Amino acid sequence: MQLWHHPLVFRDLVIFVAQLQRTLLDIHALLGYAEILYPLLVTPPSKPMRANLTWMGCFTKRTEICESLYFAGVPVWLVRHESLIPSTMNIVRPVQLTFPEDIVRAMYLEDGVAKPFRAIHRGPADLLRHYHTRRPYEGTLAEQPEPVATSSAAHLSSQQHSHGRKQVTEKRSKDARVKATAGPSKDL
Repeated sequence: MQLWHHPLVFRDLVIFVAQLQRTLLDIHALLGYAEILYPLLVTPPSKPMRANLTWMGCFTKRTEICESLYFAGVPVWLVRHESLIPSTMNIVRPVQLTFPEDIVRAMYLEDGVAKPFRAIHRGPADLLRHYHTRRPYEGTLAEQPEPVATSSAAHLSSQQHSHGRKQVTEKRSKDARVKATAGPSKDL
């Protein structure tokens, strides 16, 4: 019997098989979480586990989630401005979140107020470009904690204070918060 003469239409059969595969992958991931990851999250080890490179990993803005996943061996990326990261945290490689160069983000003035044009992409099509034109990166939407004071910032602040100038640490921390929530920038 040929597949074309089956009571199900061929495309329905393909969709059914794809849904079955997706369901089996979901079950496999859930069992892996229950057997491997959940025990490590409930009773974290004293030393970080070696990262499991077969896992996709995750992105987070919260340091406590980042730390617990890191100790469990999950590849994890902390999305924060560097001034908001504690000095005790182990950073493997910092990256900067920026728009791809070929997405045009121009502004125009209307009654003295700057308003953005719709995002336009000029170049080869791919999913990343499509995503950035539909949902532009807008910085963070959550409340940001106070920046962690670094030794260089404290040293600079003490030098300015000793020269009779007003301390500007509060202004500097506000500027760091504004930069962190302002969106992508090459100089972050």
